[in-house]
Amino acid sequence: MSLSCFALVASLSAAFAPAMAIADEVKIEQQGLDAVGNLDLVKGKSLKQDGVVLLLHDTLGHHRMEIISALQELLHERGINSLAITLSLGTNDRRGMYDCSLEQDHRNEDAVEEIRNWIEWLKGQGATNVILVGHARGANQVAIYASKNPDKVVKKAVLIAPPAQTASSISADYEARFRKQLQPILSDAEKFIADKDGSHLLSGVGFLTCDNARVTSSSFVDYYGANQNLYTPSLLPFIKIPVMVTIGDQDPLAAELAPAIEGIPDAQNISFQVIPGADHFFRDLATEELANHMRDFIQKK
Repeated sequence: MSLSCFALVASLSAAFAPAMAIADEVKIEQQGLDAVGNLDLVKGKSLKQDGVVLLLHDTLGHHRMEIISALQELLHERGINSLAITLSLGTNDRRGMYDCSLEQDHRNEDAVEEIRNWIEWLKGQGATNVILVGHARGANQVAIYASKNPDKVVKKAVLIAPPAQTASSISADYEARFRKQLQPILSDAEKFIADKDGSHLLSGVGFLTCDNARVTSSSFVDYYGANQNLYTPSLLPFIKIPVMVTIGDQDPLAAELAPAIEGIPDAQNISFQVIPGADHFFRDLATEELANHMRDFIQKK
């Protein structure tokens, strides 16, 4: 085949090739570690002209967990670019659920710096319109970031099943999850911090999703102690960009969260969606409805 014929065949093949998503693994440096994400660009769209949704996972999760992967696919179908990220949590090139055999020394608020760094990366790629979306603890971390002088490219935020943790609910949840009282462990951790030994390791304790963890005292206290940031409704009045809060009516959190959000005064920038039949993870048809609400909210002028 002549060179000109080969070029013609190649161009025809490209012209009739099916439209494909442009999805790539991307990385940034986070305090000397690699942090990983999945960037999904809709064919014919760009970060500069069309913006991007930044998706953040739940506790000790990752960017390919079920709800995050499903949302990326559904957003793509609706013509929306997205970047799903995995928080490093002090681990290089972290993938999958956090390895509970590892020593843990991270804090809920560490996510704020990583969100900030990913936004800087997106700006470097040309993005001028970023929508922040978080699920569960990720929603709380998005709310913390959005309440503290977010970058001007951040235009909106979506909080999916955000937690509304209080001291009493944290204690009750801990006992239900690990069949142990929280207060004795928390008191020990607080004593180490008072002695300026926050790096002291607590071994064999229940921690977040891990049954038998090794965790620093300062990390344990950050997640289980007096941390007002864990009560997401208290952050909402400080968020000035439009916010959509979405919960499922089958989620046990709904009974606490709905009245707390509805009771926020002068909350014109907050919209509240309850999805019938959805649990905490918005599976199956609930994910489709969630994606539709997100599309409508993102595209609203």
